[in-house]
Amino acid sequence: MPELPEVETIMTLVKSRVENKKIKKTKVINPKLRWPIETRKVKYLEDKTIRSVSRRGKYLIFKFKSQKEILIIHLGMTGIISFKKIEDYEKHKHDHLLIYFSDFIFIFNDVRKFGSIHISNDFNKMFLIKNLGVEPLSSDFNTEYLYELSKKRSCTIKEFIMNQKIVVGVGNIYAAEALFLSKIHPAMRTNKLTLLKCKKLVRSIKSILSKAIKMGGTTIKDYVNAEGKPGYFTQELLIYQKDKCPIHKNNKVTNIKISGRASYFCDKCQIK
Repeated sequence: MPELPEVETIMTLVKSRVENKKIKKTKVINPKLRWPIETRKVKYLEDKTIRSVSRRGKYLIFKFKSQKEILIIHLGMTGIISFKKIEDYEKHKHDHLLIYFSDFIFIFNDVRKFGSIHISNDFNKMFLIKNLGVEPLSSDFNTEYLYELSKKRSCTIKEFIMNQKIVVGVGNIYAAEALFLSKIHPAMRTNKLTLLKCKKLVRSIKSILSKAIKMGGTTIKDYVNAEGKPGYFTQELLIYQKDKCPIHKNNKVTNIKISGRASYFCDKCQIK
């Protein structure tokens, strides 16, 4: 599933293509996604000009000139956005939405159908947005914020930092990498975090995500950006899906399940 660095990368590319462009036509090919696409509402976007493209958590946000409605897209597990010249477009089996501009088409394709497309006229109250936590690269995500919330919880630290109501966009890969850099065991209970460990963890999360964004995200299986390119942060992974610890080179990396997710760590670096 694309996480914050991947969505940020896609957002930047989409922004460069569609910002200040007028939508000529829309076509819902298959409305069946996690929540069905509301064809009538999508149709209302025709002849509207996109004012801005941004990201909130793992959601792409499209705002329009002289219009209150907002288009919100979530990529789910396999959602892909691509662009084609109008004359070059050929329908593919899992295309769900086409947005026509003057000389190209915006295509949303989703094989597994866990993505979603919404039109909302009240962004802050929209059910998928209203309970999201802070952005990890913002000043709101800091040592004090994490420490105060951690004292009230008793879940594992990995579950805690992957909770989208706490902080958005820290997926499984980035959680594993940040915990390794911070020398924190993924199964440590949240209420045992010290202020110093919180400081290290906040710094590591910001560092890992920033670097991943610069490298276009991480491709483990099938993620590609809106230009069809993979993410190159895969080359920088330290612990995720690794056999040996990069520090204790003879020590085998351990993989345990936490909330059903693979959790890689070094038992010499990350002592519980």
